[in-house]
Amino acid sequence: MVVLEAPAVKVYESPKAKCVKCGAPARIRLSYANAWFCDKHFKEYVKERVKNNIIKYNMVKRGETLLVAVSGGKDSVTLMNVLDEIAPELGVNIVAVHIVLGMGEFSEKSLEAFRDSCSKAKNVKCVTVDLKELLGMYMPEIIRRSRRPACSVCGLVKRYILNAMAVSLGASSIATGHHMNDLMTYAIKNFMEQKLDNITKLGPVSESEGSAVKRVRPLYDIYEDETRAFVKVYGLNYVDIECPFKSTLTLEVIIKDMLSRAESESPSLTISAARALARNLPSYPRPASPPNRCRLCGMPSNGDVCGFCRLTMSLTGAPLGPEVRSRIEGMMSSLRTS
Repeated sequence: MVVLEAPAVKVYESPKAKCVKCGAPARIRLSYANAWFCDKHFKEYVKERVKNNIIKYNMVKRGETLLVAVSGGKDSVTLMNVLDEIAPELGVNIVAVHIVLGMGEFSEKSLEAFRDSCSKAKNVKCVTVDLKELLGMYMPEIIRRSRRPACSVCGLVKRYILNAMAVSLGASSIATGHHMNDLMTYAIKNFMEQKLDNITKLGPVSESEGSAVKRVRPLYDIYEDETRAFVKVYGLNYVDIECPFKSTLTLEVIIKDMLSRAESESPSLTISAARALARNLPSYPRPASPPNRCRLCGMPSNGDVCGFCRLTMSLTGAPLGPEVRSRIEGMMSSLRTS
């Protein structure tokens, strides 16, 4: 019986398949690695690669705090589960953050998945941030009133909140659940558009985009099919419906489909390309770092006033950066002392 089938990873019953690690009956086939794994050693295999990425790319050091953005989707749930298990070995403090965006059923299921992951976590502290409590409105209203592209507005708001939380906590890095297929899709898109300086933002570690701390991607060379298999095989709760504002008619969708078909014909093509890109990133032009601090809230900014303060000024008549930072500082004070 087929449980899941995808180009890079297949999960199904096979009476002859044996785990490459222990020789036990296996049901997880990694086409790109030409190997079978039992459930136990598939999880160990993914954990080891995530740990190696963290160490190899110096994402976080022993004794530091890593802030992890958890949307509740399969990728961030996989990342949180893995980090929870390897945190003691790495000697790092993990704080998982979920931002409630107020998008109806999508947000309800996302929060449910996050809470379920938190209830099982042993080495992760969890924080839930309600957007309406911070800004007085949820994301659908912000998008409607701003009259800007949904993803652009949502990304700006979430980045600001995560940056403010990281600064308040003294975190060294912010980790996101971006997997290899998404990152390579955007790398190809930026290459096609010759926005080469944007490509350096898509590596395992980046310190651009006006981030107060570096952004890290522990799933950098993990296939999307692997996170899909991970949550299915281990029965992890995750939101399985799309964001209501997600567009399905974009260049990214076309490129991602192209990569998937190419991977079917040439297993390991994507992972080889991702690792080559990571090695060659120093040769790409780097985006200019934000030269200023917002005069209103003190966060990094390309101009005199940061994008978040400009957005909230247009929505409410007043820049909410200082107020949001103050509220977040209050939220984080109890977490720092625990």
